[in-house]
Amino acid sequence: MKRYDIIIAGGGMAGLSLCYYLSQSPLRNSSILLIDREPKDRNDRTWCFWESEPGPFESILFRSWQQVAFVGKKASRLLPLGQSTYKMLRGIDFYAFARGQLANLPNLHIEYATVNDIHETAGGGVVRAGNTTYLGRYVFDSVSPLSTNRPGTQHLLQHFKGWVITTEYDCFDVSTPRIMDFRVPQLNDCRFFYLLPFDKRTALVEYTVFGQQVLADAEYTDALRRYISTFIDTGGYRIQETERGVIPMTDELPPVQPGGHVLRIGMAGGYTRPSTGYTFQRTQECLRGLVDNWVKTGTPTLQTGEVRSWVKRALDTVFLNVLIHHRIPAVDLFTRLFTHNKPAVLFRFMNEESTFWEDLQVINSMPKRPFVLAALDSLLTSVMQRTEPVRSQQHTARLPKSAPTHRVRLDQVNC
Repeated sequence: MKRYDIIIAGGGMAGLSLCYYLSQSPLRNSSILLIDREPKDRNDRTWCFWESEPGPFESILFRSWQQVAFVGKKASRLLPLGQSTYKMLRGIDFYAFARGQLANLPNLHIEYATVNDIHETAGGGVVRAGNTTYLGRYVFDSVSPLSTNRPGTQHLLQHFKGWVITTEYDCFDVSTPRIMDFRVPQLNDCRFFYLLPFDKRTALVEYTVFGQQVLADAEYTDALRRYISTFIDTGGYRIQETERGVIPMTDELPPVQPGGHVLRIGMAGGYTRPSTGYTFQRTQECLRGLVDNWVKTGTPTLQTGEVRSWVKRALDTVFLNVLIHHRIPAVDLFTRLFTHNKPAVLFRFMNEESTFWEDLQVINSMPKRPFVLAALDSLLTSVMQRTEPVRSQQHTARLPKSAPTHRVRLDQVNC
């Protein structure tokens, strides 16, 4: 069994980000194993996020904007970002940057294999990948699937398909991405388009759905074609790149291994904002804090509340409940959110930087009845779940081994 101080299972955004923060810390001399299925040598995804100050990836940003647009069916709004900037980072650029930083980890070893199992032992975390077993003092898991069927919690899937297209005509406003365009049939879901302009003839056009089930590929393709032909005067276009993804939107906290040697990170660690699906910026904040605490205390832990405060977690739960149970049409909900709040407050709220009073302002802008019903339902469900642990355990053994579960492979999603 091969032994390392640190094993990182998964070389995607979370795993490579952890490598980056380790390389900038006194922990850089630790023996480190990074395991991933394959080299990251293609542009398989993009990340967008808000920042009010320059971050560590400023030099590799692909595009950035000072304003965004919301387009509803009955109302639209141009939203200046004030002190913040909306930033876009391409996967291929991030991977190249991270590979350059790995040179600052002198005892790093990289293996390309599929991770089959991760578990705790008294002596450390054990990882089985390919035909080899590894033991790490600490194992950081970004590949284990999230269960999205636990009773008492709220679950949606954000799933999408996007094309980078090049058009024959100048048809894109380079200064303004559309972060939500609801001029599409909702079909009892929350469905919208996302448009990021690169130049006057090139943009990422993405069809996004918040729903319970992933669609057939042809449905995404048909929606993309209809949107482009209806709302963009292209003069004809070519598809340069395609990206797909599925992001769990859930308030369920990931399981914690009792021994403390295995820690989940990224989406596997609950870093995704449940109500929006945004993951990149929160992952950076969490991993930076984790490494800082590790250096100070000798243990890689997050401070209480770093992943999400109780208040913001409760807001996410209620927001998900409203969407899941269709208590108000999603287009009306988001139209109200984007047109009844000051842009600066709204984006601090979406980025989890808002104060308690700003949270109250946003809550007050929402229709009261659907959110009160969602809050009561969520509270009742939580109470009932806490009072039934014994009965649940008694019935567990009766479940057939083939009982269906809804799980999401984190190594196959855009995170």
